[in-house]
Amino acid sequence: MKRELLAAWMMQQGFATGHGDTAEELLEELSWQIAEIKARRDELLEALEEIANMAVPVQKTEHRIARAAIAKAKG
Repeated sequence: MKRELLAAWMMQQGFATGHGDTAEELLEELSWQIAEIKARRDELLEALEEIANMAVPVQKTEHRIARAAIAKAKG
């Protein structure tokens, strides 16, 4: 029952269930997928930060807002 509920939740969230035959295997599958998403997010945030550093802000307030949003996303 736990495995079926977990598999259904994973699929609803857009995660692959792979070949997980047990809840533990599904959690392992989910863990590496989350790690991949976090790594990609970090790469995108770094690129965004580089772009923000290169851009000449139209207004200092907009630049501060962009930097604050990047910092918040990084956690």
